[in-house]
Amino acid sequence: MNNIFSFRFSTFVTLNIISLLLVSSWSYGATREYWDWLDRWVFDATNPLLNELGGVWSWFWAVLSMRIADLIPFFIILWFFYAKGVIFESKDRLVGLIGFALLGVVMLFVRELLDFYVDYNHLNRASPTMLIGEAVRLSSIYPDFGLKDYSGDSFPGDHAAVLFTWLGYCLFFVRNKWTPWILFVVVLFVMPRLMAGAHWMSDIMVGGISTALTALAFGLYTPLLNTPQKILNKITNRILRK
Repeated sequence: MNNIFSFRFSTFVTLNIISLLLVSSWSYGATREYWDWLDRWVFDATNPLLNELGGVWSWFWAVLSMRIADLIPFFIILWFFYAKGVIFESKDRLVGLIGFALLGVVMLFVRELLDFYVDYNHLNRASPTMLIGEAVRLSSIYPDFGLKDYSGDSFPGDHAAVLFTWLGYCLFFVRNKWTPWILFVVVLFVMPRLMAGAHWMSDIMVGGISTALTALAFGLYTPLLNTPQKILNKITNRILRK
């Protein structure tokens, strides 16, 4: 898997254009009101269900909104890298994991740039549970869970950015019978913060997706990660041999 990332102009440009269009549509003019309408519609459609359905429904989303529950997708992602033939064959699993870790660094850098852009243009906003007075808050229903259902600055959706980046990374290498399961994991673990009201829909659809697309463009469709991946792979192999 040496030098697997190369500059692919058309894909690189396409991913960045989609990312810029998403952020621009959320930032400016008449298109922002459509995102605001979608945000409020999704919230009004989902948040009351926490009370109306109650029971198992609200408990399920409360459990997945707990901070410790963030470890669940982490271990699932590790399993997908570890399992033979799911994404990588045995000989490529370590270098594949290293590549994703490096892509995660790129994603964090992109996320910080987006956060700076939002701060600079005064586009910050709190989560719906902090702005809408009648919002149902899971933390009030389950006060002992230590869950997160609010944020003073909800854009972009960090969990969504990580999961969408992982999805793009997996699709870059393989599309097989496990692909629907990878997609299922992404959707399942993007949903808790949305259902709990910690994020607006656009935090996920604009913030998460645009961050992931830009990170994937620079990480997978340029040679940016080839050299650091080779260096880390050599270091890791030496440590494991010892």
